[in-house]
Amino acid sequence: MRCVIVGAGHAAAQLIGSLRQSGYDGGITLIGDEPYLPYQRPPLSKAFLASELGLDPMLLNGPEFYETNRVDLMLGCRAAAIDRDTRAVVLANNCRVDYDHLVLATGARLRRLAVPGADLEGIHYLRRIDDTRAIRRRFRPGARLTVVGAG
Repeated sequence: MRCVIVGAGHAAAQLIGSLRQSGYDGGITLIGDEPYLPYQRPPLSKAFLASELGLDPMLLNGPEFYETNRVDLMLGCRAAAIDRDTRAVVLANNCRVDYDHLVLATGARLRRLAVPGADLEGIHYLRRIDDTRAIRRRFRPGARLTVVGAG
């Protein structure tokens, strides 16, 4: 038996712990399009943005959690399609991951501004670690930038 979880956020991390705690002994595969273990998002706009916090304290669980719970990590992989007939997740690189149980835990999608000027340089969206890093690189005395976020 294999449970495939698409999405590497808070819900996925919680589900892994809950599955193992409730006695599920089958395989677990976690597919996430970011190259990071599941992490907390609120610090992105606060301590992480201000460079007061590194990545490790933001992780919901360290690497040992996923190793102990026998989770196959497929980070930096984007799920492109679900083939329900063959019970497989098709990745963007055309690799297939078979499943017996499939959980979609992808969270919210970034909603881009639909106004004139939304594509101008200096406008950043804040949803992921790499967004925060891009904004931090632009910080300098006298610099102006617009950050769009929600929470």
